[in-house]
Amino acid sequence: MKLSVVCLLIPCLACAAKEENFSRPPVKEITVEAQPWVKNCMTEPYLVADFIYWKVKQDGLEYAASGFGDESNPVTSRGKVYAPDLEGKPGFRLGLGFNIAHDGWDALLRYTWIDSHVGDRAEGDRLVSFWSSGSNISRSKASWDIHMDVIDLEWGRNFYISRFLTLRPFFGLKGYWSNQQYRVRELGNLTEHTLRIKDDNWGIGIRFGMDTAWYLVRNWSVFASFSIAPCWSNFDIRRKDSKIDRGVGLMNVPVVNTRFDDYFIVPILEIASGVRWEVWFDNDNYHALIQAGWEEQIWWGMNRFPRANAPVGTLGNLQFQGLTLKFRFDF
Repeated sequence: MKLSVVCLLIPCLACAAKEENFSRPPVKEITVEAQPWVKNCMTEPYLVADFIYWKVKQDGLEYAASGFGDESNPVTSRGKVYAPDLEGKPGFRLGLGFNIAHDGWDALLRYTWIDSHVGDRAEGDRLVSFWSSGSNISRSKASWDIHMDVIDLEWGRNFYISRFLTLRPFFGLKGYWSNQQYRVRELGNLTEHTLRIKDDNWGIGIRFGMDTAWYLVRNWSVFASFSIAPCWSNFDIRRKDSKIDRGVGLMNVPVVNTRFDDYFIVPILEIASGVRWEVWFDNDNYHALIQAGWEEQIWWGMNRFPRANAPVGTLGNLQFQGLTLKFRFDF
């Protein structure tokens, strides 16, 4: 373990002897490294840049429903449940990595930026609220904002297990900061109910996983990857509601003011797959890569907004899915 730490933090190991003229990979070697060869006896950097276009969704954001009645007011048509729409949003990831001159190991530090805003509105004679006890609601609208900053630190080894298949097991740390805001405004003939929820959330945990590439020819491959990170996370959630009732002369009366602050483990699953093109040049000292794939993530138990009938507990998961375009260059 001490040797591994020294290799990462003080990369000044002597170069392992390598043949200058070889095919890729050498036929008789087992698990030969698949990264560009490091020949300066230390480390050589690489850069990674991703463009992401993901759909962002969180369970438990339903705010109103129609199609409910009783004996005196029977239902005459089918209703629906209303929630903020699911939309695609752009984001990015940037990474700085180092190929280490020891057995093909590499280290990568990566930052991900995600920002999304969605909204929705509902109209009807008899809307049912999911967040208040209001009656005679004819209009309701909701909006949800989320901003996330994610940092991943990886330490892995990319190697061949056959002439057309590579694996890269890795482990490291995952940390994130998240800010969510959820707003609902309900309107009746003489009443108005406004809900505001703010969630400041952060977490850190161990992350591990595997990258793999299945080569069809030298430059083209199909890739797949997965990772798991159980993050110890803090939720600091505040909810404030106000109400207007013009029938009795009440204006902006605070009816809810509560806070929820606690720690939980949030499991995070990331999977991706797609097509990759890459090229090695200058006797395999340099490497360039372009890939396009579909990525999906599930963050369990991220919605812990307090409802009146469920002030403590989880309302569902946070989910990302969409297109990821990656560009990488190894110096």
